[in-house]
This record gives sequence, structure tokens and C-alpha cells, in this order.
Amino acid sequence: MKKVTDPSPLLVIGCAGMRRQVLGLLLWVAPPALAADFYVDPVNGSDAGNGSAANPWRTLQAVIETRRIETRNWESLPYQPGLNLVAVNPGAPVKAGDTLWLRSGYHGAVVIQGAYNAVPITVAAQPGHVPRLKSLLVQNWVLRGLSISPSHAPPLAQITMVNVRDHNWFGPAWDVTLEGCEVFSVPDASSWSALDWVNTASSGVSVDADRVSVRDCRLRNVRFGISVSGRDARIQRNVIDGFSADGLRGLGDYGLFEYNRIQNNYVGDPPDGNHDDGFQSWSLGPGGVGTGEVRGVTLRGNVFVNDWVPSHPLRSSMQGIGCFDGFFVDWVVENNVVITDHWHGISFLGMRDSRIVNNTVIDLDQTSPGPPWIMVAPHKDGRPSQNVVVRNNLSTDFSLQGIGIVADHNLEFTNAPALFVAPPYDLHLRPATSAVDAGSVDLAPPLDVEGVPRPQGPGIDLGAYERCPGCSTRFFTIAPCRLVDTRNPAGPLGGPGLAAGSDRTFTIAGRCGIPSSAKAVSLNVTVTGSTADGHLRLHPGGSALPLVSSISYSAGQTRANNAVIQVSMLGELAVFAGQASGTVHFILDASGYFQ
Repeated sequence: MKKVTDPSPLLVIGCAGMRRQVLGLLLWVAPPALAADFYVDPVNGSDAGNGSAANPWRTLQAVIETRRIETRNWESLPYQPGLNLVAVNPGAPVKAGDTLWLRSGYHGAVVIQGAYNAVPITVAAQPGHVPRLKSLLVQNWVLRGLSISPSHAPPLAQITMVNVRDHNWFGPAWDVTLEGCEVFSVPDASSWSALDWVNTASSGVSVDADRVSVRDCRLRNVRFGISVSGRDARIQRNVIDGFSADGLRGLGDYGLFEYNRIQNNYVGDPPDGNHDDGFQSWSLGPGGVGTGEVRGVTLRGNVFVNDWVPSHPLRSSMQGIGCFDGFFVDWVVENNVVITDHWHGISFLGMRDSRIVNNTVIDLDQTSPGPPWIMVAPHKDGRPSQNVVVRNNLSTDFSLQGIGIVADHNLEFTNAPALFVAPPYDLHLRPATSAVDAGSVDLAPPLDVEGVPRPQGPGIDLGAYERCPGCSTRFFTIAPCRLVDTRNPAGPLGGPGLAAGSDRTFTIAGRCGIPSSAKAVSLNVTVTGSTADGHLRLHPGGSALPLVSSISYSAGQTRANNAVIQVSMLGELAVFAGQASGTVHFILDASGYFQ
């Protein structure tokens, strides 16, 4: 029996509440060269179906329970290093490399665990559909476009909604991808109390496995956002909007956290004893917390916003990037923006052989706590930080101690309006300020937080934004992708139809490959099923209603039009139905975005 050592992308299966694993007796054989597509439809599917588009299966959970996936598992359990992989469900229709297309409806509380393929099986939302899961426990799969929330299967319970983890019994996980998913405790938490944010909010994504990618996802109304302890994680272009503990945690070596947006932190102490951070890390060694090292992590281009509404009654004071129990070795911290009401803007206690370059740190409201600093300090046990470069940063304060700390081309400011376009939120630089062309090219990142090449003038600008008055907004094409279809079941990007005179807001950042930095989107707008004559007006979420319509229609008419619509800084787009009575359905298909 051949020992398997190739760490290729794998597939694993199981289902909630079920831990039986049936092991085959035959060796797994390579999948066919041509991958197949299968369809799963909770509304019109059947366990007796064949998985075709015309005769789909019922739910993802049922597909797993009825053993329709050919895969492999370890020859015996519990897992031990050196075990061989043997066939599971030989001859089942779904094989390595295939795709399961999920249609709208509830697919269960799914556990994908304990089986492995040589190439990934993909589970994805069929375009225009919103498949719903209560929760997901996964080892070694690709999952795309899912809506995951305990609110899909009442009663509401506090859980971790997505787990990607190694398991002492079933074995390790690796090469998992989660992309374009909606993960939320409840769709709307505006009525929550402080205790609801502590005791009801579920946590988003927990990663205790190596080589896991989480990208272009939207997490809302969560306790913890994305927590990573595995190595080589790739956490990219996600939005975490509304959290009551930590937005990001990075405890594993060689993680990449880039171009994420972390915003709206709620509930302080009391009643919540957690000291909330936009990003947090600590080491774990033989002597416990603070006795090891976290190595090779990159924090790049992330935007941390304490709160978009500083007067919110539940707003907390968020520590920005808080790394207090080192050592933190070979880290790169560049192009990050921290807008917070706390002293800790970017803080490292115990840092070595690292750099902190071209970051912008600003106070949210000019009151205590704060102003926030960029800090490099000794480890809590007194060991000094060493060999850290702090360069080209803009901050309201600096506190730098250690051996071989190189600090140059930084600017500590007190008059934010003199530097920035509209502080504290719009931190693009004004012309001819002391921050423009004042930086060093040495170790400066080649692009700024928005992807603008450096330098644009005679020198590098300080902070995360490179001033570029001559830069035109760039257009990026994407494969045609359905953002919203109100004919689908009720959901954040689905039904119900829009009522006359009402305005509905949709979060599109993180969907269809549209990043949180997008300024506008190119859309095809289709209306259908209207009960009266009318029009739609599309505009950035939270903005005043425009005077010009995007599309007009007659009662019962199906009609389409193209439009380029700005989105808000939160990545939101709103749609207003201008008709006298009744409702209208509409579909928004994206073909690109501007940034």
C-alpha cells in the first residue's frame, strides 16, 4: 500500500451530528481529466435525483449523508502520522475536481471532515442563487458564494459559524479556500443590546489548519471575526462589519493579512471583559503565552475603523493592531490605516527583524483614550525589541524603544485637517503638505493602500496614501456575475421585491470579486414583475436620493439598462422604487468596478 505524502488540495466529508466514516477497501484511483458539474436544489431537488441541472439532488447535507462523493480517508482512526489513504465510497458520482452547484434554499449544518482527494471538489453558489447554511465545519475543500448564519435555522444559538481545523481523531486539514461568502449572526443587529453583542453574536471564521485562504467574504454582526492559528494563511479582501471582540487574529507563522476592512467595534468593559483589537497576535511557547515566536506575518493595506458613527451608544474603544506578547519576528507592517479611539494604534511588545512602513494612524474623536501611537517596546518580560525599521509613517504619537531601532521619515501630527482631505475618515493627503514627497524610497512598498504606484512625485509620500491628483480611476473587468435578484428567497441579496416608495441597501463589497476599495460598479439593471408604472433610482448606500432614475418601466414590463453607480465607503449600494403602489422585482448583474 503506497504511503501518501503529497500535500495537494484535498476533499473531506461528513455531516452535522454524524461521525460515522465508512472506509473502502480499494486504493483510490486518479479522477478523470474532465471535471463534472452537479446540482443541488433544496426546493425542487430529490434524493432520488441524478444531480443533473434538470434532476438535482436535495441538499448539500443530504449529498454527504447519502455518500454520493467518492473520496479517500485514512486507513484507520484515530489519525496517526504515516497512515495510508484508502478509498471511500468508490464509484460514487462526485469525484475529485468536480463542482457541486448549490441553488437557493437551506442546505443544513454541514460538516465536511475526514476524507481527502488529490484535487479539490468545489461547492459554489449557482449564479443568481443564495444557498443557506447554518454552520460549516470543513477540512480540505473549496467553498464559494455561500450564505452562512445560525439565523437560517432558528432558534438562534451562539456558535462559530465556519471552522477549518485539524482534528485529533479525523486528521489534519490543509488547502481550504473560502471565498465570496456571507457570514453573519443575524442580518440586522440594530436592536441588539450590549449583552446581545456579547452573548448572542456568533463568531465568524476559525482557522486551525495550514494553507487556508479566506478572501472576498463579508462578515457581519459577529463576536470574533476571522481567527487564524494555522501556518501560511491568506486572509485577503474581506470585510468585517460589526464585531464585539477581535476583528482579526493571526497566531500562525507566515500569514498574509492584506486589504481587509475591519469596522464598527461595539461593547466595552463592562460588560465585556475582552479588550477588543482590530488585529491581535500573541506567541505561544513551552511556558505559555508570550514564551514563543510568531514569524513571517505580513499586514498590508488593511483599514481599521473603530466606528463610522462615533456617537453610537455601544461604540467601544478598539485597539488597532495590538501585539502584546511577542516575540514577533520578520514581520512586515505596511500601508495600513488605523482610525481609532485608543492609545494603541499599532503596538508591538517584543519585535525583532521587522519593519513598520507607510502606515497612517489617527485619533477618531480627539478625546481620551488616545491619541493613538505607533509603538515598539520591550517584551513584557523585559527583553528588548531589536532591529526594527519604522519609516514613512503618519501618526498622532510614536513610542519606540529597543536595540537597533531605525526610525526616520516619520511625521507626528496634531493638526489633521492640515494634512488630510477630510479626517478622520478620508485620509488622502492635501497638496503641498509636509507629508507629500517627504518619505524615503528605502523599503517603501511599491503600491499604496489603494494600489496607486509610488512615487507619484519627486519623492515617496508619508502614510498609507500616495497623493495622485493626476491618477484617473481605473476600471477592472470581472466575469459577469449576479449580485442581487429579488425573485430569490428572502436574503441580503435576494427577496423580497421592493415596495413602492421604499429604499433598500445592499452590501456588494466582497461579492463577485468586487473589493472593499471599489468606488463604483458597472451594472446591468433588469426590472420585472412590477405591479405599476415606475422607475428605480440607484445610489450609494446612506446617501441622499438622486433626482435621476437609472431605469424606467411600465407595469408588468421586463426591461434592462446599463448603469455605472457609485458605492459608499462601506461598499453599499441602495435602490429606490419610484412607483405609486405595489412592488417590483429587479436583478443587478455586475461586469466590473472602478477603483
